[in-house]
Amino acid sequence: MSDESALTIAQKAWDCWVAADLEGFLGLWDADGVWTMPGHSQIAGSWRGHDEIAKVAQTAFAVSEGTLKAHPLELAEAGADAVLGYFHLEASRPGATINQDGLQRFVVRNGKMVSLHNLFDDLAEVDAFYE
Repeated sequence: MSDESALTIAQKAWDCWVAADLEGFLGLWDADGVWTMPGHSQIAGSWRGHDEIAKVAQTAFAVSEGTLKAHPLELAEAGADAVLGYFHLEASRPGATINQDGLQRFVVRNGKMVSLHNLFDDLAEVDAFYE
């Protein structure tokens, strides 16, 4: 059991994401953790376990041709094991852009993320970008 708060784990996850440290990001996940993203694009769905989570993260960066930038605007505790996040997302490639805010909910147990659910301000924009 970890002494780190859910908020600390969520901040570490964001630190890894911003630094493009996929190994560090994956290390914060429970082996059966689930990352869920809405929509109908190639990144939409529920991604379970380190391999699937790595695959969706790699896809998100690859499709954006290295332009994907996301950072937290605010993280707040929502109970002992949950964190609510407000973030900004930008990416561009020929013919498509993303420039919007989103919301997310982290659930952390025993020092590992067991779920992360993202919501986007403009889901149609995300779907079009990651068609």
